[in-house]
Amino acid sequence: MNTIYVICPDSNVPYGGVKQLYRHADALNNRGLDAFILHQEAGFRCTWFQNHTRVTSQCDMEARLRQSDYLVFPEIHGPYITEYQPGVRKVIFNQNVHYTFSKHPIGNHCRHTPYLHPDVVATIVVSEHDEAYLRQVFPGVNVLRIHYGLDHTLFNGRQLKQDQIAFMTRKLPGDVVQVINMLKFRGALDGFELVEIDNKTEQEVAAALGNAQFFLSFSDRESFGLPPAEAMACGCVVIGYDGSGGREFLRAPYAYPVEAANLLQFSQTAERVINLYRQQPERVREQGRQASAFVLQQYSMQREEDDIVAAWEMILKGAWTGSRHQLAASLQ
Repeated sequence: MNTIYVICPDSNVPYGGVKQLYRHADALNNRGLDAFILHQEAGFRCTWFQNHTRVTSQCDMEARLRQSDYLVFPEIHGPYITEYQPGVRKVIFNQNVHYTFSKHPIGNHCRHTPYLHPDVVATIVVSEHDEAYLRQVFPGVNVLRIHYGLDHTLFNGRQLKQDQIAFMTRKLPGDVVQVINMLKFRGALDGFELVEIDNKTEQEVAAALGNAQFFLSFSDRESFGLPPAEAMACGCVVIGYDGSGGREFLRAPYAYPVEAANLLQFSQTAERVINLYRQQPERVREQGRQASAFVLQQYSMQREEDDIVAAWEMILKGAWTGSRHQLAASLQ
């Protein structure tokens, strides 16, 4: 049996992309395939979210790696992906196409990229935006789109909402300061508690979003944008940036998207929706419930697992040698 090694950074800082790497390995093992998360250090495991994922170290992997195995690289490894274990088949799990050309040189003299290397048999992406991006740049590459899954046991709209506005500052902290102060000095935040979510466990994030009535999204150049999706799953009314990749879900009538970097539009939209809540609270709560139902249906854990397994069944069967359009259609 082919073994699939999913390379993951040795970092225990909460970051959604790492959690998705673990889930990727879990989905394959759940369906009888042989997969491991590959960390560099022996004994390392991410603990900020619950998992029982099979984990191995670089040293142990190299002792048993076969030519028939697969290495799955995050896109952040850039042009160096094919330098490791040449000749072993590789898949790029690109969770943010905006990092596709990180570490690539500027100029027209060098066109080396792992996406066109014969060792790389497929690229997996997580949104319509990312699929379109890679097909535009590399028309001949084998791109497989999967859907993220939202854990409805954690992220759901069952909690009683409080007059709270949640937000994260990891992306665009300057915009956060601007928008919050624009709302504050107009009195739009009166009566509301601001809840900053930073460096929290998955359970803590879910609890904070479950309590909040609103979530301000400061997504920036995202492939998908898990925070606003998880907020919607928790019944929050989401206002803000979709980060490009989140455009497929952060949309009317379920949310209030705002043009990127348009601070005036952001503050005006937020003030309008907050005032609507003061006047018609049940109408706004119902919008949050509808948003939760929408994203939980579109991005279920079952769909994520089914997509991952379908992609790998094609990769393992060598289906990438066929039409890329047939490949994409089979995942619909």
